[in-house]
Amino acid sequence: MVESAKRPGAEARRKQILDAAFEVFGRKNYNWASTKEIAELAGISERTIFFYFENKKELFLAAVRQATAEIVEAVLRARPPQTDISAFLKMSERNFLDFLKTYPLKVKLLFQSIDAIEDPDIRKEFRNLLQAFYQLFQAIVEDARKRGEIREEVSDISAIVCILGFQFVVAYVELLDLEWFAGEQVDIFSLIDVFVDFLTARQA
Repeated sequence: MVESAKRPGAEARRKQILDAAFEVFGRKNYNWASTKEIAELAGISERTIFFYFENKKELFLAAVRQATAEIVEAVLRARPPQTDISAFLKMSERNFLDFLKTYPLKVKLLFQSIDAIEDPDIRKEFRNLLQAFYQLFQAIVEDARKRGEIREEVSDISAIVCILGFQFVVAYVELLDLEWFAGEQVDIFSLIDVFVDFLTARQA
């Protein structure tokens, strides 16, 4: 990565570039987006981008990492006691949905990565990010299993895949404007509750 100057405003400029990258990469896939478009949206010269990022790929990967970090932070926000897996999962799913509705392009950016996975660097980064997200929930589910909060007939891997799979489905429904939930959050929340109660030892 290009070493940015240690001067006041450098972090603000980097954030300005990333904010523009979220929108451009979120609306277009990696191959179609250009640093020129990102620079124009940010109101800076294209040369300025390369002062902070070596090339388009590095900027894209930085945007993907930042978006992922923000999603994880949002999902874990107001984290309930770890002794209640049901409450934790219901809250984390709601947090994810709130983030998705507030920052749809940051979520869409991650889906756009799929179009660029033929690039070995992007493929490696995307795999690492998904694996980290999996391991996060794996640790939470394993702890809940030890406390007897996961149904015996539901394996840990099944619970984790269902949790992550549910988030992917909800994301696609929202991003594609499908009317599966009649546009009402309460319907999605009810579905979340039924889904979580099925996975956990707590009866609905």
